Amino acid sequence: MVEFYYDLLSQPCRAVYLFLKAAGIDFTPKVTSLIKRDHYEPEFTKKNPYHKIPLIDDDGFILAESVAIMRYLAMKNNVADSWLPQNDVKQMARVDEFLNWQHLCVRKPCVDLFLGTFRSRVGVGKFTKEPLDEEKAKTFREEVKKCVTHIGEHYLKDRPFIAGDEISVADILAVCELGQLTGIGAESLYMENETVSAWFERVKAKLQPHYDDSMATLLGLKKMFDEAKA
Repeated sequence: MVEFYYDLLSQPCRAVYLFLKAAGIDFTPKVTSLIKRDHYEPEFTKKNPYHKIPLIDDDGFILAESVAIMRYLAMKNNVADSWLPQNDVKQMARVDEFLNWQHLCVRKPCVDLFLGTFRSRVGVGKFTKEPLDEEKAKTFREEVKKCVTHIGEHYLKDRPFIAGDEISVADILAVCELGQLTGIGAESLYMENETVSAWFERVKAKLQPHYDDSMATLLGLKKMFDEAKA
């Protein structure tokens, strides 16, 4: 059985976790705490010297990077075609378009805004406390709003999910990146967009009860954020 190394504080880890759960793929959980720096322990660095999670070990076949992991496991386990629509070239192209676009246009601004805001209030583990650069934070918020608008007007213009009528791995990655903003109370940046908000709720419903389970760790971090002095 494939071993899955992850920490549910991480957006890409949550995406792979939710895909595994929703697609019914069995795995051996290997929780790897980012705060405790488990990913720097010798046992882990033998598998990935770049100290990155998520990571899978499939009987000695080591694979990192969330998109690559989901592609591999989808093909190996012959999951429902909607997750990774290989039999429909146009839908597959739509999924690929989003997967390639989201790295810099969704993930980066969400990560930058989350880390900058979180570190301004809370110092824990590698998240050392440091003042918030208000100008940078403003830029990050604008970039998040820009990506949310693009998701609504381009990807969801005439369809309920990013690639079509069914949920795919693209939707999972997107809700995990945007959902990270819950940890700093900034979910209004995407929930105020009616199209994106409705889509977000559709995706969550498709992923339940696993979505709520996957968010428990992040909500614990949010509690620390809310209780810390600004």
